[in-house]
Amino acid sequence: MDLLLKYQNDGELDQNTNSSPDSSPPRLLPSKSAAPIVDDTMLALAVANQTLSKPIDPVQHAVAFNPTYDHLWAPVLGPAHPYAKDGIAQGMRNHKLGFVEDAAIDSFVFDEQYNTFHKYGYAADPSASAGNNYIGDLDVLEKNNGISVYNIPQHEQKKRKFEKKTEAAEEDDDGMDKEEAENPATDAWLMKNRKSPWAGKKEGLQSELTEEQKKYAEEHARKKEEKAGGEKGELVADKTTFHGKEEKDYQGRSWIAPPKDAKASNDHCYIPKRLVHTWSGHTKGVSAIRFFPKHGHLILSAGMDTKVKIWDVFNSGKCMRTYMGHSKAVRDISFCNDGSKFLTAGYDKNIKYWDTETGQVISTFSTGKIPYVVKLNPDDDKQNILLAGMSDKKIVQWDMNTGQITQEYDQHLGAVNTITFVDNNRRLLQVMINHSVYGNLGSPLL
Repeated sequence: MDLLLKYQNDGELDQNTNSSPDSSPPRLLPSKSAAPIVDDTMLALAVANQTLSKPIDPVQHAVAFNPTYDHLWAPVLGPAHPYAKDGIAQGMRNHKLGFVEDAAIDSFVFDEQYNTFHKYGYAADPSASAGNNYIGDLDVLEKNNGISVYNIPQHEQKKRKFEKKTEAAEEDDDGMDKEEAENPATDAWLMKNRKSPWAGKKEGLQSELTEEQKKYAEEHARKKEEKAGGEKGELVADKTTFHGKEEKDYQGRSWIAPPKDAKASNDHCYIPKRLVHTWSGHTKGVSAIRFFPKHGHLILSAGMDTKVKIWDVFNSGKCMRTYMGHSKAVRDISFCNDGSKFLTAGYDKNIKYWDTETGQVISTFSTGKIPYVVKLNPDDDKQNILLAGMSDKKIVQWDMNTGQITQEYDQHLGAVNTITFVDNNRRLLQVMINHSVYGNLGSPLL
């Protein structure tokens, strides 16, 4: 058996030896790279610090993390703005020319360098951290030895001292005339006196005003006169026009006399149900109307057109007379007890007392303030007492017989708008805006 196995193994060995090919090494083709040759000897295998942090949008006003100083002040990265010449986006600008940073510079130093640059053409470099660095015309800088506008050259200082000594010597030699000493407002005195602001001036004061100065002075004087006239109340000629057929009838009765068939008072009062008549004649608004006392056959109206008109009520309904004497709108009107006279208060700061029949002004009163309301004492024996509520928080009382102010009520919180007599005409009820006062007539205490 051993011989058979040996024979079999020898046969397999010969078969394997004859079937194996030649074991010579293969021939390989050389490889080529398409990438360009790059010198990487100076490159460092390190990641930039900016890539390790989150980018910050400069337009945002808040960040969601705690950035460091390097992150906040890192240069702006990214593509330039396609339509901006300097490449800065609109959100990065704080000036129309770009971005301007704040700098802590003393105002004196800034003014010195600013004016020096505009005069000489050079200035200190504000961007330089240290050293005497300058920008601008360095040749002029070297020629002027680096002086600024606040540094006076030495030769200029000597020149000024010499001129001052020369002027002082001339003053001591010439002295001052007696006439100049007595009249220190003359040009010569002002130029020679050292304490005068014109001392040392080569040209004296202006002797005459120019045309422009004269025109300005005249305009100023005119405005001042107009203002003074407005405060005192402009005076206008008192005029009146009668529009009726005749001032007296065939019996000699006045046109203001009530008709014989008119009652002194109505028996009944009715709620208005329809329009009876419209009186038209004022060119502007009507501020107040008053019926003729007792009979009401005439109605008096005060207009914003500076006119007061009286109208017929029972018959024609036409305007009977126009009263003109105020330069501004009429604020309030008031009849006396018998209707023969009435008061008017205007925004021209005048109070006028008129005769109803003739239209003549009996007297005029004024305190320089605007009267808002005028009233006469309702008692028949005290019809000479006039009360007027003024814009200066006062009620002024006049005696129309003498034209003098007899009492002032000044404990008010605002301008007085209405005055009402109560308690048998012994007390006053004065109404202001959101306030009313109750006081005794003739007493300043309210």
